[in-house]
Amino acid sequence: MAVPSNTIETFASTVIKEDLQDIIRSISPSDTPLISAIGNQTVKSTTHEWNVDSLASVGANAQIEGDDYGMDAKNQSVKLNTNLQISAKTVGVSGTMEAVDLAGKSSELAYNLIKAGKELKKDQEHAYVGVENAKVSGSSGTARETASLGTWYGGNRPSGGAVGNFSVGGSPSASPAGTGATAIAGGSNRTFTEALLTAGILKAYTEGGNPDVVMMSPSHKQTASGFTGNASKYKDASDLKTVATVSVYESDFGTLTFTPNRLQQANRVDILQLDTWAVGTLRPYMVKELASSGDNEKRLMLIEHCLLALSPNANYGIFNLTA
Repeated sequence: MAVPSNTIETFASTVIKEDLQDIIRSISPSDTPLISAIGNQTVKSTTHEWNVDSLASVGANAQIEGDDYGMDAKNQSVKLNTNLQISAKTVGVSGTMEAVDLAGKSSELAYNLIKAGKELKKDQEHAYVGVENAKVSGSSGTARETASLGTWYGGNRPSGGAVGNFSVGGSPSASPAGTGATAIAGGSNRTFTEALLTAGILKAYTEGGNPDVVMMSPSHKQTASGFTGNASKYKDASDLKTVATVSVYESDFGTLTFTPNRLQQANRVDILQLDTWAVGTLRPYMVKELASSGDNEKRLMLIEHCLLALSPNANYGIFNLTA
């Protein structure tokens, strides 16, 4: 009987215990700043829907004494939806590999499941911030896909009218429309500047947001570190634990954390209010035992998930940046 492909055997292993130090260090970064910083919600369907609402515009609101009141017009909530995506990793280990004495680990199967979990979480983060990906409903032969973060900019206000909470370079052939159904395409790249940043913070604030994080690629974090006036505008924030933080930016509308993300789309910077985002989960991280076809053990690790844009207009996206 043939050995299933990718089954881990002793012949291919370099960690069978000899005179090696019993420590294994992972050199692959596994941090996931967005997922680690936002909340989680349980969802109950492969297509999840939610409503976004807003308060009426402010007015003088002076009433005539003794007036007979009519009913005020109310903003209608906007219904949004996205699809749940199944992400999975498999692990196969030969019976011998699981039985031998290994350097740095007590179980080859357990070790590789932990490794698969880290890889799966990075894949999840990448699906949210590392691509410009419109939602896909799926079919019997097509996988469902959740809408990535960048597709949630550019929607309409519940009171009417486009928000315009994003900036592009040149003339893209397609732009996000705030529904998760359209991803940006084309356009001309430009340099990430402090003017682009402050304009985005202003727009997010005027639309009712209170942004608290600027998430960007490592190269854009280096660019942001050189902004004019930074010496007086931000300070070290090593005590912040929720994300891979480095700096705090004091804007005219509040304090924002500059957060580098290794998995971030290279030509986009996101100005985010973190409590307006969540991970939706139909099936949380789980391990399933697969049927053995011989002298081996097989496992499947999966999560069925989506990114929820609970109030997308409170955020701002800067697209078409030079990587």
